[in-house]
Amino acid sequence: MPSLLSTLGTAVLLSPQELMKLIRSAPRRYKVYEIAKRTPGQFRVIAQPAKEVKALQHWVMNHFLNQFPVHAAATAYCVGHGIADNVRPHLNSKFLLKLDFKNFFPSLTAQDFREFIEKQKTTLAEGDIEALSRILFWKPKKTNDLLLSIGAPSSPLLSNLLLMDFDVNVSASCEKIGVAYTRYADDLSFSADVSSKLQEIERAVVTLCRQMKSPKLTINPGKTVRVSKRDSRRITGLTISNDARVFLGRDQKRRIRASVHHYVTGRLAKEQQLELKGMLAYVNAVEPSFLARLRKKYGSDVIRHIQTGS
Repeated sequence: MPSLLSTLGTAVLLSPQELMKLIRSAPRRYKVYEIAKRTPGQFRVIAQPAKEVKALQHWVMNHFLNQFPVHAAATAYCVGHGIADNVRPHLNSKFLLKLDFKNFFPSLTAQDFREFIEKQKTTLAEGDIEALSRILFWKPKKTNDLLLSIGAPSSPLLSNLLLMDFDVNVSASCEKIGVAYTRYADDLSFSADVSSKLQEIERAVVTLCRQMKSPKLTINPGKTVRVSKRDSRRITGLTISNDARVFLGRDQKRRIRASVHHYVTGRLAKEQQLELKGMLAYVNAVEPSFLARLRKKYGSDVIRHIQTGS
């Protein structure tokens, strides 16, 4: 049976020597830039792999990583799941707790991946594991660390795989006391009809993060949210009404309307048009009645052109 690397080399039309040369340099082949966060003065570091590294990552995703299961509580980046699936388990609960990981993707390392692979009892040789680590992880300048980057196509799926043990442990704790749990990347949502249950789970999650050796996760206390039905309950950008309906928030709708208007007036860059296309698919999945109102205001042809990219 051919090795993983020889199969990869054949797929991307590279000789063994060419493939190994690319793999050795892969962790440094990233375009790095910053985008502003909502908090003034804070920025998110994006590291986007070169197209040849992306090609390797896509192959690894489709021919290796996809064989491993993702926990049911993890709703982000999963085929057949949308952002609304992250909200539905919490619709009928009175109390909501939201926790957030600090520096989520960069906190996941090649060593975490190695430990994950060792637990799977695969037949991968040491050389294959080392090569996969270099393909999938980014090495920032002035460091020898291999980190998961925000910007690599393989990072979302890999993050879900590396958090399997975390999700298993948290889900078990929640099931014992009747708490609903979902995780959308670094956003953790918990709901229950008794607030003390959420206090118990919050302590359990913080303790679990401290005890886990791999991956090493940290809760960001500044982003912890505790609300009830008396407050505005929002999960990953969606609002839950008191009658258990999910809808887009007013600010989100305002931004979408503005983007459509800019498209109509020719002031939306190509990259922003692609983003708007994704936003409309999101709207259609969450609140199709709002999409119908956009069609009525701007015309069906305009919305169809945005959706098809034509």
